[in-house]
Amino acid sequence: MTSPLHVAFVHDALPPYRRPLFNLVAQRHRVTFFFTNVKDVSLPGRCVSVRGYRLPEMSDYVVAPTLLRELKEFHRRDPFDVVILPDLGNFSCEIGYLFARLSKLPYALWSGEWLAIGHPRRWLMAPLERSIAQRAAACLAYGSRAKRRLRQLGASEERIRVTGNASDYWFSPPAVEDLAEIRQEWSIGDRRVILFLGRLLEFKAPDVLLEAFARMGRSGNAYLVMAGQGPLLGTLQGRARERRLTNVHFTGQAVIGDQEKDLLYGLASAFVLPSRRWRTVEPWGLVLNEAASACLPIVATEWVGAVGDLIRDGETGYVIPGDEPGALAEAILDILQQPEEAKELGLRAREVAAQFTIDRMAGAMDWAIQTAADARP
Repeated sequence: MTSPLHVAFVHDALPPYRRPLFNLVAQRHRVTFFFTNVKDVSLPGRCVSVRGYRLPEMSDYVVAPTLLRELKEFHRRDPFDVVILPDLGNFSCEIGYLFARLSKLPYALWSGEWLAIGHPRRWLMAPLERSIAQRAAACLAYGSRAKRRLRQLGASEERIRVTGNASDYWFSPPAVEDLAEIRQEWSIGDRRVILFLGRLLEFKAPDVLLEAFARMGRSGNAYLVMAGQGPLLGTLQGRARERRLTNVHFTGQAVIGDQEKDLLYGLASAFVLPSRRWRTVEPWGLVLNEAASACLPIVATEWVGAVGDLIRDGETGYVIPGDEPGALAEAILDILQQPEEAKELGLRAREVAAQFTIDRMAGAMDWAIQTAADARP
């Protein structure tokens, strides 16, 4: 009987939405996970968390000095067959690549990055990143844009598979009385709700949405809910006061749990993700999968990674070029003023979102692991 492959899975973080995928991979393969600065590493496979040090002057580069030593030590005691690397530009990707080369192990690269990042460190590391992509036995891309980026770096077409991106959340309609209670508590009344849900960060551009909403004035009989927390919260609240926007509500806290999400999506008539190009761009935007599961028509900018796969202009929502508030306001008003067309957009969004599952992602991981294993010398 053939013994199962032993996989060294190198990944920086362990966000909650990734646990179901990593659990599936660990159930199907013999995996040792290597994370950085993760406290709770309870997964079916073996888990190692190494200490990392953030270097903000290098665009949030996290250096984990002991990662290579840990990989070598585990490989000495229980040899690996395959290595999986995370996104290019991460220290853990570079060290994982070095380990694979030193140990003569095949590796797979899993990437959501779809745009070259304009930072001096990335310019200097470009030859290494190209080598990592070209030498990979298999490449996994979140979507078509990430796949195109891998091709630009020199990865061959036949060695790339699109995983899609998914979480285990799927909308469940909340009780009517619960929605009525929130509408009363937040003074929404009968107005239609435009929803933003996410961290209030520069690259997610909540300020662009707030300005677009201000330009709408009273058109569309709308109410804006900005759900989430982050460093821009105080600035956004101040701007809302300056513009005398009484039809805006900031939750001021992270959205935790499916029931809270159900209430927010249940309130909404449309969902907006106005991301901009900043130090980085939105690799995918999993919140869009969630909003689509609630049949919400979506407005997103071109700087969102899911555009072209999940968000298709005129089919599942609207895609705005750039991050211009005027264009964003027009798209939102179009949704509010054409309810039948908006409903069709939402229904199609849900149909497309249903194609992006954790099982599909795990299946792509299976392919990458086996393809890499077949490349062993």
